[in-house]
Amino acid sequence: MLSNKLKAQIRQSFMSLKKDMDGFKVRQAQNKMIAEISKTLSGEYKGNNILCVEAPTGTGKTFAYLLGSIPIVKANKKKLIISSANVALQEQLLFKDMPQAQKYCCVDFEYALVKGRSRYVCVRNLINVCEDNTSDNSLFKSMSLFDNPPEKYQLEQLSEMLNDYSTKKWNGEIDDLMHAPDHSIWQKIACNRFTCTTKSCEFYQDCAFFKARRQITKADVIIANHDLVLADLSTGNTMLPDVSESIFIFDEAHHLNSKALLCFSLTTSTEFIKTSVRQTKAVSEQLCKISKQDVPNINIKQIDDYLTDLIRLLKQLGFNNNIYLFSQGVVDESIKQISENILTLIGTVQTKFTLLKESWSNYLKITIIDKSISDSISNAAAECEQHLLSIITLFSSFLQKDEPNKAPYSRWVEKSTLANKKTSYLLNSAQTDVSKNLDQLIWSKISGAILTSATLTSLGSFERLNKQLGLLKDENQYLCLPSPFVFNQVDFIIAKLKASPAQVYEHTQEVASQLLKRLDSNEGSLVLFASNKQMQIVVDLVEKKLDCTLFVQSEYSKKHILEKHIGLRKQGKGSVIFGLDSFAEGVDLKGDNLTHVVIAKLRFSVPTSPIDKTLATYLKSQNRNPFMEISLPDASLKLIQACGRLIRTETDTGKITIFDNRLVSKFYGKQLLNALPNYNIIVE
Repeated sequence: MLSNKLKAQIRQSFMSLKKDMDGFKVRQAQNKMIAEISKTLSGEYKGNNILCVEAPTGTGKTFAYLLGSIPIVKANKKKLIISSANVALQEQLLFKDMPQAQKYCCVDFEYALVKGRSRYVCVRNLINVCEDNTSDNSLFKSMSLFDNPPEKYQLEQLSEMLNDYSTKKWNGEIDDLMHAPDHSIWQKIACNRFTCTTKSCEFYQDCAFFKARRQITKADVIIANHDLVLADLSTGNTMLPDVSESIFIFDEAHHLNSKALLCFSLTTSTEFIKTSVRQTKAVSEQLCKISKQDVPNINIKQIDDYLTDLIRLLKQLGFNNNIYLFSQGVVDESIKQISENILTLIGTVQTKFTLLKESWSNYLKITIIDKSISDSISNAAAECEQHLLSIITLFSSFLQKDEPNKAPYSRWVEKSTLANKKTSYLLNSAQTDVSKNLDQLIWSKISGAILTSATLTSLGSFERLNKQLGLLKDENQYLCLPSPFVFNQVDFIIAKLKASPAQVYEHTQEVASQLLKRLDSNEGSLVLFASNKQMQIVVDLVEKKLDCTLFVQSEYSKKHILEKHIGLRKQGKGSVIFGLDSFAEGVDLKGDNLTHVVIAKLRFSVPTSPIDKTLATYLKSQNRNPFMEISLPDASLKLIQACGRLIRTETDTGKITIFDNRLVSKFYGKQLLNALPNYNIIVE
């Protein structure tokens, strides 16, 4: 229950916000959100400790969840983990919202940003790479630590990084480097849970990663992102505080499912298997040479023979755009048999190598050898172990039999051409339903959670969210807040077009001609396309005929386009942005910066990815309708997001135009329109 003391603290914090924050406006929706968050997290709903809140733009959701949760977190000696979907929101929290929250919240608290381990340099690895490549690097080359040894300029860059770290000019984070090294180089010097020796390392006290960890330990509020949270929880919860001792806030929670699908996907390639086995053999030989042990028999030829057989079978598959999808995730029997043989052999290699690695560790305890040599070999051994484990994990998932009457795994092969013109085959295995994973890792363990976004429902219901994330309707709280904006003055114009989007050529030509008629050369406009191909054709048709500046996604960065657009609007000049999905979300153009949003067509998610195709096929096999269960709810959410670019404050005005007559000609059009805010719908 919410104690009187906590009620007073939350009320006092809100009153401070109301009194001292410039431009603050009282919003009933924000008050309601604070109240429901505090009730949920304090246990007033009989164990229903998860709250899903759809909070439209202008609600003030960030301060609602901060002020509503921090006093409760502090009183219960928990940690508050705020997870966002993107870097922009993380930066806003870190540099703007959290400092303000500290100012207004009547409870003292500390906060910190958590980054993945691989964002930090390992000083020991950095020193070893520099030393091994500036002196006798025969050991380094023989273990194949690099596909291509570092160039001279790269070594100079690494030496400069080491010097800057030693003199405190650089904090050890890749994000704070003006010029980051190539990815292949950074991988060798970054922190890695497989090579990290923690407190045994001589650089432990000065380690950038563990310094950050100590800051996180002190913090009451931890700012993270969905990718990091999912990766950490799925690999043993080693970076974040224990889940059971934490309260989570997932901002932009509608991205959680897609992030989880990616997190739980597995992949390996035929070329990676070859390289990993050879590196393991090379490291084994060096390790045994120094420790005077017998080299274990790693039968590279037998593995190569099976890989050759596997590649021969893969070549015969009917690839479509370099992808072959196994029907319902069931791998062909001939490929399965050879894959099982490879898995058995790699498993044997791993067993032998693990024993060898253990004996090496024991050898180092009783023998003094050059530290740079022992570190190099130990790091290489840990990397080999990591690679073998990833191969085994993939093949195990690739070959496992799915549970009957459950959504199957999606399994596919992808063909790619390497720099040396060789063809490599990527084997992939991914879940199509991650709801059980999320329940096991998060929902069943946490002290409490808030899931929020401006677009959390689909077609006015939380049902899609529940299915995707594994939330049980009767065990959680749900809240849809009203928007503080007045939408009935906004015209939502369904343009009269002769062509439907299904008539691709005719529709594209008509979109171009309509844009030339409807775009005002003196205003700020955003035109959103569902297809890059259509966008590029329309650009070619209109760019020389428009009387204002046109910015096209991919020609410049998103940040650059928005800055230039705003600059032109400040000068009273017209500006039009053509964009795709990324401009339909997270774009905040207030006032005269945007007064017209144009939508070329509805964004129906046609199942094109292997995961989507497998799930759609499975639903059909169960006499279910993937269009109604997936495509339509997703299209509704995307339409709301796109329209949401227009009105960002109480004083914003403008109109929305859509070139898609399916809103009036198809049976589902009414559902999509009913899910929108109460715009003034105009059907031409």
